[in-house]
Amino acid sequence: MNLSFNESEYKILKLAAKHDNLSPGAYAARTTLAVARGELIPLPADYRDRLRTLAHARVAVNRIGNNLNQIAAALNSDAEVSAAQLAAVLERVSRAVEALDAATIATMEQAE
Repeated sequence: MNLSFNESEYKILKLAAKHDNLSPGAYAARTTLAVARGELIPLPADYRDRLRTLAHARVAVNRIGNNLNQIAAALNSDAEVSAAQLAAVLERVSRAVEALDAATIATMEQAE
């Protein structure tokens, strides 16, 4: 079997192989077999960035929820905010987290 690469493709292959302490041929063979076996799934180049963005957003929304719980505890001691108002805000946060979860899953499924 012969593989051919243009100059820039070969540079990329050499860098990846060097990162894994392999020759370019060994790296190409290992990676090709891993894809063929379904052990490695090729992803769009921006996939990691999209998933990272979703993960960061989910963490931020969870932090908002935690902060709202702390605010609720403080405000409930003075009874300035009703339980219904607070429940409505927390419900919105919960829906946002569910939407982020769904978007994350959809992004992962697009890669398959």
